[in-house]
Amino acid sequence: MLKLYNRERSGNCYKVRLMLSLLGLTYEKIPVHRAGKGRNILPPDFEKLNPLRQIPVLIADGRPYWGTVAILVFLARKYRGKAWLPLDAEGEAEVTQWLSLAQNEIFYGLGRARSMRGGRWHGFGTLEEAHTIARGALRALEGRLNEHDWLALGRPTIADIACYSYTVFAPEGGISLKPYPAVRKWLKRVESLPGYLLTPPYDGAGGPLVE
Repeated sequence: MLKLYNRERSGNCYKVRLMLSLLGLTYEKIPVHRAGKGRNILPPDFEKLNPLRQIPVLIADGRPYWGTVAILVFLARKYRGKAWLPLDAEGEAEVTQWLSLAQNEIFYGLGRARSMRGGRWHGFGTLEEAHTIARGALRALEGRLNEHDWLALGRPTIADIACYSYTVFAPEGGISLKPYPAVRKWLKRVESLPGYLLTPPYDGAGGPLVE
């Protein structure tokens, strides 16, 4: 059975849980907790699973896979062939460029803003800087989604799953999605996919949601 080292409020862990749900796969959750608002509490030898000591980590057939994008790629290839990630170079590149946006501008903008407002960010930068990066990411999404229902190939791919998380949590980071109607419609399309997994409830740590 698949095993997932998981923290429920982690946006990256949610991406993996969402993909597992969309694929209809069963798995065991191995819960990871925080020390208050501090870092994750992990066993001393966790670097054997991930040298960076980060979650999520997926265990499949006894082998660990770490890095959210790597896990999404593994799941897409292993269990659905080309349905969620194409095999041709052109299609794979089209998907991968949005994976890059998810891991860079979306994470360091929308994701960082969410963590900062909740008092859980242990990295660099300010909330204002995070909001500036977030608005750039949302403009990129809005431009694409004004003309396309999905980010790549005219159908749902792991690009949509990777970018959905943290975008959907924008109000927790103090960022309104009202100026981005195409993004809001796309979020609803993702939420209409068979097997969609509800987002974890807001814990209130960052104050009132920004609608």
